Amino acid sequence: MIQAADVGIGISGQEGMQAVMASDFAISRFKHLKKLLLVHGHWCYSRLAKMVIYFFYKNVCYVNLLFWYQFFCGFSGSTMVDYWQMIFFNLFFTSVPPLLFGVLDKDVSAETLLRLPELYKNGQNSEIYNLSTFIITMLDAFYQSLVCFFVPYLMYKDSDIDVFSFGNPINTISLLTILLHLALETRTWTVLQLVTMVCSVALYFIFSVIYNAACLACNPPTNPYWIMERQLQDPIFYLLCLITPVIALLPRLLISSLRGTFGASLILKAQQVDKLPKEQQDLEIQKLRSRKETASGAPVASPASNDDLDQSISHLCVSPFLHPAAALSHRDTEDQGASPSDPLGKGYYFFNRWAEEESAAPDSSAGPFFGHHPLVASRETAPGQDGGKLTRDYPNNFNFGSHRRSVSSVTL
Repeated sequence: MIQAADVGIGISGQEGMQAVMASDFAISRFKHLKKLLLVHGHWCYSRLAKMVIYFFYKNVCYVNLLFWYQFFCGFSGSTMVDYWQMIFFNLFFTSVPPLLFGVLDKDVSAETLLRLPELYKNGQNSEIYNLSTFIITMLDAFYQSLVCFFVPYLMYKDSDIDVFSFGNPINTISLLTILLHLALETRTWTVLQLVTMVCSVALYFIFSVIYNAACLACNPPTNPYWIMERQLQDPIFYLLCLITPVIALLPRLLISSLRGTFGASLILKAQQVDKLPKEQQDLEIQKLRSRKETASGAPVASPASNDDLDQSISHLCVSPFLHPAAALSHRDTEDQGASPSDPLGKGYYFFNRWAEEESAAPDSSAGPFFGHHPLVASRETAPGQDGGKLTRDYPNNFNFGSHRRSVSSVTL
């Protein structure tokens, strides 16, 4: 059944190695599913969603620079940037930073994600990558391309500079704007990310200086010879590189500030909690949990309670995600009284069955999943009751020797 899942998680056991070899993720114990879903699952969704949106933004922003130039060259298809610099722009200058962003970025710390299981709904509801976010990002890319093109155009208007002397500042400004945009989206900075960001800008200037000094007649009839060297001696070039990225990124900075001040989402609140001292984090997390539970009509409980955390994990990890055919055979479902049309019942049966098996392991004291699970399906029913009915049972009445250890995969 793992082949029918979007993401397969294999749990190794006596008969679980086949599922582990065919799975996307493999864990040794069922208790590790908590951190895999709530922490790494949230991080993976956040990283991939932001990286995909950023690649769309980067290409739209840069290609539109060439589109705006067509209005001034009679739509002849000519460019104001040397073609080697255009090729290397996506290939070298802006390729490594977004890849590291998609691998290393962490929007919320692991401790906060574990203490606030509600944050996992950010991925369930597709709050990062959806149609509205995509449209807003594309509009922002159009705006930034307009600023990166027309601010240098107005600065050099009615001057006698050649086409490459006009396009070189535009190309440099767009590089700085795109990388600074990524810096605004980054939530966790590492030394590797900072080094690649600086090296991308340095590589651009080093390549441009060497290429423009060595290329005497590389792109006839235009000539990129000594373009960057002359630009680096012009004060207007430095002024454009300072002012234009700020104007281009100002709306995004303004919207981010307003979003964090008025109507902040749970993710933004969790990010603010991460910046607080350790003593204040417990109090703020308790307030967030209390507000969430009060809004949903549920009784308010302390976030430090293991029972409350177990209930949140059970709700998040089981009922929304388990595949209707969650590795249970037809005989198992009939024996336990779970109807095939009731995926929630089979999901809770499957979850508690594994939890009871884990509770009998030597390290049963570890992990929040172990303990009392009242929804375990019992094979030993009271006299006069239907043997195929799903009944309430306790760990001491569970018949461990009668069930097969073939349930070794979770399908999400």
